[in-house]
Amino acid sequence: MATHACPDCDSPGTGNCSVCHAKGKIMGDETSGTFDPFGLESSCSACRGSGECQTCGGIGEIEVGGEGG
Repeated sequence: MATHACPDCDSPGTGNCSVCHAKGKIMGDETSGTFDPFGLESSCSACRGSGECQTCGGIGEIEVGGEGG
């Protein structure tokens, strides 16, 4: 199978979470667009704090195509 740059990464092919930008944490509630005046951080719910893209597992590439037959 062939591999391609993962389109779900922060920047395609980087392996970084597109929600927290590889930080693993988000300030307030960035996912809903609200502002937290106290600057409280919480673990990113998209990557569970890992900072890695969940589609490719942080590798930056995904397999495409199928088995030829």
